[in-house]
Amino acid sequence: MNICELKPLLVELVGEMERLVPYAAALATENLGERITVSSKEQRAEAVDPTIGVVFTVFNGSHFSEAATNDLSEDNLRQMAMRLAGGAAKGKAETDLTIGPGERLIRDFSVKSAIDNASIPLSQKVARCLEYKDRLHAMDSRVVNAVGHYSWVRIKELFVNRNKQLFQDITRSQAVVQIVMADKGMTASLHDGHCFQGGYEHSDISADTLKEMVSDCSRMLHAERLAPGSYDCIFSPEFSGIFAHEAFGHGTETDMFLKHRAKGQEFLGRQVAAPLVNMYDSPALAGQGASFFFDHEGQLATETQVIKGGILVSGLTEMNSAARLALKRTANGRRESYDHKAYARMTNTYFGAGKDRFEDMVKDIEFGYLLERPSNGMEDPKGWGIQLEGYLAREIRNGKLTDRYYSPVIVTGYVPDLLMSITMAGDEVKIAGLGMCGKGHKEWVKVTDGGPYLRLKARLG
Repeated sequence: MNICELKPLLVELVGEMERLVPYAAALATENLGERITVSSKEQRAEAVDPTIGVVFTVFNGSHFSEAATNDLSEDNLRQMAMRLAGGAAKGKAETDLTIGPGERLIRDFSVKSAIDNASIPLSQKVARCLEYKDRLHAMDSRVVNAVGHYSWVRIKELFVNRNKQLFQDITRSQAVVQIVMADKGMTASLHDGHCFQGGYEHSDISADTLKEMVSDCSRMLHAERLAPGSYDCIFSPEFSGIFAHEAFGHGTETDMFLKHRAKGQEFLGRQVAAPLVNMYDSPALAGQGASFFFDHEGQLATETQVIKGGILVSGLTEMNSAARLALKRTANGRRESYDHKAYARMTNTYFGAGKDRFEDMVKDIEFGYLLERPSNGMEDPKGWGIQLEGYLAREIRNGKLTDRYYSPVIVTGYVPDLLMSITMAGDEVKIAGLGMCGKGHKEWVKVTDGGPYLRLKARLG
């Protein structure tokens, strides 16, 4: 069954549930896709397990209740909806809390693919991955393993409440390459690639990307160890991105405010960064991997400015925390799938552009490092500590980049201290699209992050 065929029934059931409770909604989802991986050791192609299901949500005046199912028969959906609403009505309490359905809107959204993934034979996709594997081996004899990966997923979602009937059809395509190099008993590994909305047109990875990855992996093989200390640093756009994600990830997701697990709550309306710093979360960035037209609670996608002129001006909300904390709704109510809870989640999170050129950032640093190739990070939302890890740091000496490289590199610190130390921001923002973010019981959603080059003071180890 196509989920669009469910719309009349879901509209009817929402109306029937709202005879018993103040608010009701339904979300139907349908996903399918494909994953292809070719390495020096194996070839693997598999369909992404197709999923289809419905989740009903009700609010009884004091709390939310939900029920999910993959049995889309009319009898089951009708029985489940009425059982959910009836049970919630019995626990109804008098409170001042209200949940609104939003403005009336009936609309279908879609992302057009220049080349439909389903129209491309599997053999052609495998051949593309084989090509990347072979080209990487040919670039350097020290490459002992090379991987070409291509995957896509088509997501269809239908949201219904008493005012809204929203449908979105989005395809997301991802191309990734990875290498392992070995030389004189040393090994190093690196990956690169991209993820965008659209189809097979995004299967191409440029020759420059492959070349740069091989060169950087070669540098990692015999890179020096960095002496721990506090240094003048420049974060690459990719490093700025992981900084944005970890610094203002779960720490500004307002369901964490309800649990008193986020230091960011204490800084709302206060200066948290240097005045030149602006940061955003936006699911409305056209073409980006974590973008969508509405979230899983029916909120239309719009940009949220998190930091404005150094001031923390907004958190990222979903329906429950926005209502209980009297905060503005943002389009950040996201589920891993129909049968998982909706949390406040990041989307495309990034620092805004400044006015500085990269060359100007470098030229007055007497001694410091350019940090590139981030690997992962972690944060402590309650204490707002942060740790970022990367593969490469390039020395800056007397206002010039040298040919001395260091690996690995670890950044640690207190988020406001790092943000307040930013003195320059580049004039161009770049978004990296390979991220995923876990929350709750390791429930994953697609995210991206990015920013410009940032100059700041950081402790490295």
